[in-house]
Amino acid sequence: MALFTRRSRSEDVQRGDVFRKIGTYGGDWVVDRVFDYPDIPRHVRMVERTSHRAMTVAADILFDPASFTPLEMGGVAVTP
Repeated sequence: MALFTRRSRSEDVQRGDVFRKIGTYGGDWVVDRVFDYPDIPRHVRMVERTSHRAMTVAADILFDPASFTPLEMGGVAVTP
């Protein structure tokens, strides 16, 4: 049993959440699928709102301010 446990923010990510990508492939991306496997960190498949582009990333990267900004989580707009 661990004395100190900290829940990862990636555990809160669910289908339908929206993140704004920073940088070259910027735009608003919607979580389409969540991958939970016992041997790798949680990953998500995301689809851009304005196109059919898709990407799969580790869910933890969604909370790196240099990569993404959360816009909507759990159907609720995220305020900065």
